[in-house]
Amino acid sequence: MITEEFLMENLSLIMPEKRFRHSVGVADTAEKLAKKYGSDPFKARIAGLLHDIARDFDDNEMLQRAKKFNLAVSEYGFAMPLLLHGPVAAVMAREEYGITEPEILNAIALHTVGSEYMSQLDKIIFVADKIEPNRRHAGVDEIRRQANKDLDAALLSCFDESIRYTLKLGCLLHPTSVKARNSILVDQGSFRK
Repeated sequence: MITEEFLMENLSLIMPEKRFRHSVGVADTAEKLAKKYGSDPFKARIAGLLHDIARDFDDNEMLQRAKKFNLAVSEYGFAMPLLLHGPVAAVMAREEYGITEPEILNAIALHTVGSEYMSQLDKIIFVADKIEPNRRHAGVDEIRRQANKDLDAALLSCFDESIRYTLKLGCLLHPTSVKARNSILVDQGSFRK
């Protein structure tokens, strides 16, 4: 497998500085969460570093890459191509960086909208992306506290915050995110009847 040193050097050259700092922040946060919650810290770091390699593509480039990689693009992906940056990044991680570990690739792919069926590493990358030290959004400190106590509670708060933000912008809600959020509530038995 590729070394972290190679990735750091390569990504620092191809990513805008702010995106690179964010990715390193996600990798550092993901590593800490992986150690806390019994996941592989190395896999968490690699997924954290690579999760946003497609984030700065414009809509046209994102759709072209999705087509090139034979990714299924829903009406939500066509309406908001930015949502495709996770799945596109996962294919790029495999094709351009030789990452073959399915757990890493899945965590990268799912970090944008989540899934009803998220592994521990999927959850770690999703949460780390929202709480890494460079993030300053409303509620981030509370989510950071939750992440130190209960990963699923932090994940639920990440979905809640993302959904609130999307509604505030007047954008489409991706149904996968809603299903992912609801599945946490069902698993916890904390939904209202």
